[in-house]
Amino acid sequence: MSEQYEDIPPVNQIRSLLTEFEMRVPVWGLTVFTVDGYILAHRLFYEDMPENMEMAISSMSAGLITISEDFIRLVNQQSSFRQVLVDADDENGLVNFSILLKNVADNVMLACIFPNKAQLGLVSFEIENLSDQINEIVSLWDVKLHDETVT
Repeated sequence: MSEQYEDIPPVNQIRSLLTEFEMRVPVWGLTVFTVDGYILAHRLFYEDMPENMEMAISSMSAGLITISEDFIRLVNQQSSFRQVLVDADDENGLVNFSILLKNVADNVMLACIFPNKAQLGLVSFEIENLSDQINEIVSLWDVKLHDETVT
């Protein structure tokens, strides 16, 4: 995210929420972005995470969202995308880390990367609360985020 956007109050509020979240839950990273890939806020807490991870997350998420939405509509036209969980195994076949991708507001997504030592129930509960808080911030924003880019 470029320096010029860091002074926008909603971005600062979201960044503060991400920092507070990390104090409660042992996650590796959090990214809040629009469905067209614009990064609103990003925090990494894991030293070994590659640079520009937020861009990779938003790119990967775009594909997952599209596939998930298409499949959901195939099963039930009235349903919509809410979230998807991706687990990554280590060389022993054990879950090493997970990525939870969640729809938090109109056109706004949240991705959370967390290690296997973090309990999924705790992460899910805290992500739900964080999503509600981000949704409140976004709903107060007088600009509709990239509505014209949603298909």
